[in-house]
Amino acid sequence: MAAVAPASAGPALDVQGLVAVVDLLAQAGGLDALLGNRAADSRDKRLHIGYSEAAERLNIPEKWLRERISTLPHRKFGKFVQFTEDDLHAISDMHFVSPGEKPQRDDESALMALQPSKRARKRS
Repeated sequence: MAAVAPASAGPALDVQGLVAVVDLLAQAGGLDALLGNRAADSRDKRLHIGYSEAAERLNIPEKWLRERISTLPHRKFGKFVQFTEDDLHAISDMHFVSPGEKPQRDDESALMALQPSKRARKRS
C-alpha cells in the first residue's frame, strides 16, 4: 500500500505531463509533424499549380479560369498554363469588392478626354 500515491499528488503529475506533451508538440511543429502527415506541406511547397488546383484554391469553377485566362496573371510553359501563389493572390485582389465605395475606373478618365472629331460628316 505504500506504492499508492496520495490523492492530492495525482492531478499535479497529470498537469506536468500535459505541459510536457504540449512543449514537445510545439518543438516538433504540431501533431501532424509528429505523425508524419506531410502531404499538405508538400503541396504547399510546389512552385506552380495547374488549372484544377488553382480553381479549387480560389473556390471557383475551372471553366471560369480557362475562359478568362487572357486577362488573369499566370505563367505559361509552352502550352501549359501554371499559377503561383502570387498569381492566385493577384486574381483574388482583382475581384475585390468593397460595398459602399464607388469603384475607380481608369477607363472613365479616358472617356472624359474623348472629343468629337473636327472632321464633319456630310449629311445627305
